[in-house]
Amino acid sequence: MLTSIKSKLAAKICHVFELNKKDLQDLLEIPKNLQHGDLALPVFFLAKTLKKAPAMIASEYSNKIKTLQFKEIREVTALSGYINFKMSWEVLSGELLQSLSEPARLGYSNIGEGKTLVIDFSSPNVAKKMSVGHLRATVIGQCIYNLAKSQSYKVIGLNHLGDWGTQFGKLAWAMDNWSGEYAKDEDPMKVLTELYVRFHEEAEKLPELEKQGAAYFKRLEEGDSHVSELWKKIVEISMSNYNEMWKLLGVKHDLVLGESFYNDKLKSTEQLLEKKNILEESEGAMVVKLEGDRPPCLIRKADGASLYATRDLASAIYRREVLKADLNLYVVGQDQTLHFQQIFEVLKKMGYEWAEDCHHISFGMYRFKDMGRMSTRKGNVIHLEDVLNKAISSIKKVIEEKNPNLKDKDLVARQVGVGAVIFNDLVNDRTKNVDFDWERVLSFEGDSGPYVQYVAVRCKSILRKFNKKLPKCFSVELNSSEEHELIVRLLSFDEVLSLAFKNFKPHFLANYLLDLCRAFNQFYHKCRIIDQEQSLAESRAKLVEMTEAVLSQGLSILNIQCPDEM
Repeated sequence: MLTSIKSKLAAKICHVFELNKKDLQDLLEIPKNLQHGDLALPVFFLAKTLKKAPAMIASEYSNKIKTLQFKEIREVTALSGYINFKMSWEVLSGELLQSLSEPARLGYSNIGEGKTLVIDFSSPNVAKKMSVGHLRATVIGQCIYNLAKSQSYKVIGLNHLGDWGTQFGKLAWAMDNWSGEYAKDEDPMKVLTELYVRFHEEAEKLPELEKQGAAYFKRLEEGDSHVSELWKKIVEISMSNYNEMWKLLGVKHDLVLGESFYNDKLKSTEQLLEKKNILEESEGAMVVKLEGDRPPCLIRKADGASLYATRDLASAIYRREVLKADLNLYVVGQDQTLHFQQIFEVLKKMGYEWAEDCHHISFGMYRFKDMGRMSTRKGNVIHLEDVLNKAISSIKKVIEEKNPNLKDKDLVARQVGVGAVIFNDLVNDRTKNVDFDWERVLSFEGDSGPYVQYVAVRCKSILRKFNKKLPKCFSVELNSSEEHELIVRLLSFDEVLSLAFKNFKPHFLANYLLDLCRAFNQFYHKCRIIDQEQSLAESRAKLVEMTEAVLSQGLSILNIQCPDEM
């Protein structure tokens, strides 16, 4: 796609600038105004060496390139420090057709071949229904998983389930003392959540309950059979509920390795820290002191209980040594930034060079009107299943009003409703907080998931109406401004996937799909298809086919299903 065109152009002109092909290729970019060209080369980097204004440099070098008369380059112009290139129709159409030859790998790159990426995402704490806050870790993680696949990495999606810690002692105590007060036919996940909230409410009035919870967790760590059985039941109930949510979101993990998985690895992790002479005693606890004013990393409490840090260190070593991770990603909220800074610094102090390949993929929070920060302890939570069910039912009402004869209404409502919620998250820069507005989320116009799905469905509808087998090649050259912009947008798909992956930011892809939809709609309104002369109609239909392929592939990487009809 565009990467290939850049490579071909760089190979032709790199000697003019006395640069190697790769360096020149990296400088090429898409002009902000596509009327100027398909690609642009900024020449500001030459200003200091040549001691000339960039505009003059652009003019001189564009004239040099013109004299070479490359058939692949249709036009070269200089503008304000940029050299703009319009490529020949043969180059543009050839790349479009080549990209369609392997639909399953449309936009893919081979950059990650032979490398393994481990990504820890979703990973809720068991015993609590997933809140809408868990949505971010889930959909951002799954999209980055899909983006890594598009770059040809071997990807291992990891569910680092929060299934260990003092909270399980508290919940086990609550189950022993209060579960008899709840009806047996109640939703077991709902009961667990209510017991958790109740414990914290009671503990505010009776602080000694905290000691009871800590004592139960100590029994769990020591292998007490009764408390262990309660813990297993908690995990089983939780996973049953979570699997329903993940299935609805189309999310899959390759491995479920909860915090408890690392219990037998904690001692050896501490021994490694001791061997490196970086583990110190501090007020009865064991810590690793860090550089600057950063607080020390707490490895073991004074009472001997393990901590998140110990488990995350053991987990990082396991991911590298057993799972063979070349890249190790943690999709966790930005409130855990300090924690991961500490973990990565401890790994560096242990002498692990691969710590540089560990990345915290942080994200902001959801914000709702009239809602403060969500807290399960206080019962101040919007549950994920309620949000997804509301989205689905709202779309179902729209279908009943506007297209009551639509086939598979329930399936389409699910695809569009869930897709709307996912897109609303991913269209935002993950590092920013997200305002959740139902009207915007479910809109079929503007920057929404249903809008992108609708344009993809429109493409499918046009191709059904055209109802002819499309030729393998374009029959005529498409050169109107609307056709040209759509072609360049389509060709840039591979670079967008690469950029989104390199930055671990799905919003680059989501916003690209919106831009592509706008370009397609301009083309659709200006360039008729069905009633045109055959060769022109076939060529434009071929462009529709390409647009549908890119939109469907892009939605798939965002983990959004695209209906055949809406």
